Amino acid sequence: MPEPKRSAVVFAGLIIQNDEGAVLFMRRANTGFADGMWSLPGGRVDHGELLVQAAAREAEEEIGLRVCVQDLHTAHVLNKISADGTPVVGWYFLTSNWTGIPENREPHLCSELAWIQPHAMDPHTEPTDHDAVEAWRSGRVAGWV
Repeated sequence: MPEPKRSAVVFAGLIIQNDEGAVLFMRRANTGFADGMWSLPGGRVDHGELLVQAAAREAEEEIGLRVCVQDLHTAHVLNKISADGTPVVGWYFLTSNWTGIPENREPHLCSELAWIQPHAMDPHTEPTDHDAVEAWRSGRVAGWV
């Protein structure tokens, strides 16, 4: 019997930068993935949704910020294969323009928010997000793992 095809995981991540150059991170909790680690806001793309729309939606759902899709710019794109063989595509958007005040809107999945300078990321940052920030800082838009 042939192995069943696996759907790819497609997600949108956000690098939200404030006027001081810091990036907004969330500490994951109770998700079953990278709990206790810092990560960027973002999540899976819903059926019928563009990546840029998913990024804007996730910003409002997770941290209460309203972001216009026109203010989101590609910072990094990754493509990798997960440990179980599932293809993963992540598209990271950069913005320094939003409305609202960052707040933890998912306290059951996130224990805290913090503005962190990108050159001083915590060693307990989720590796994919860490790599995306480092790639953005160095001007590498795409990465294949």
